[in-house]
Amino acid sequence: MTKILPWGHFFAIDEDGCILNDCHEDKILPPWTSLVNELSQTCLEVWSSRLQGLYLRGSVPRGLAILRNSDLDSFAILSGEITPEDVHHSRNISQTLKRRYLFCKKVELLLFNQTWMEKTHSIWPVIIQTQSLKIAGPHNFFSGKKAQPGRDLISYSYTWSADLENTLKQLEGFSPQSFHFSTQVKQQCAWIARRMIRVGFELVSERDQRYTPDLYHCYERFSAYFPENRAAMRKALELAIEPSPNRPGLILFLRGFGRWLETQVNPEL
Repeated sequence: MTKILPWGHFFAIDEDGCILNDCHEDKILPPWTSLVNELSQTCLEVWSSRLQGLYLRGSVPRGLAILRNSDLDSFAILSGEITPEDVHHSRNISQTLKRRYLFCKKVELLLFNQTWMEKTHSIWPVIIQTQSLKIAGPHNFFSGKKAQPGRDLISYSYTWSADLENTLKQLEGFSPQSFHFSTQVKQQCAWIARRMIRVGFELVSERDQRYTPDLYHCYERFSAYFPENRAAMRKALELAIEPSPNRPGLILFLRGFGRWLETQVNPEL
């Protein structure tokens, strides 16, 4: 049975009911500091004249990273258009750092265009404001207002139907004869399970007037409002922590609880 611990916490809320960012450079602890420093230096070298902002989010800048279990989640904002060469550089940086720092489960480096970031109605400026730490670059990219729990931070729900459908298609398309079959299934399992848990929390966060990206607390608050689905969401949490290579079982679970979640999400959007 998968061991589940109440890791993480809810973000603090100010007197106006707005979310306070709990990221800080002092919370980046060894050995993560070496990895973060190399990421920053490499990005400054590769995009010396174009890097407008390099940000961390997730467990590392919140002081919650677990060795061999946590990812390093980062994103860079560049001036000019994002080119195939930029994407190649990003993938190469991620792969190189992952090979060098074995305690990190995955290194993610997303790229965004500065103009797009400033003009779009994307949630990313809100993510920068509420749950990111800038580690390089001259500019700050904030949304115009503080964010409150609820609609201000809904993101996973908007794409849940497409994410669910695409995951089912990919799972069905994997060949059991492939050497990488089990790894492919487990990777899809972990990805969709994490999104499922956060979609569930987005259903209740406005009523709950709290916010967290931490999976255990997302599961716990969803279950408080949907006790009849507590077991199903706990299963999603177990799959996020310990992904399963059981493709038939995963497909059955997604077609059941995943589809139910889809019916709850759509009326809210």
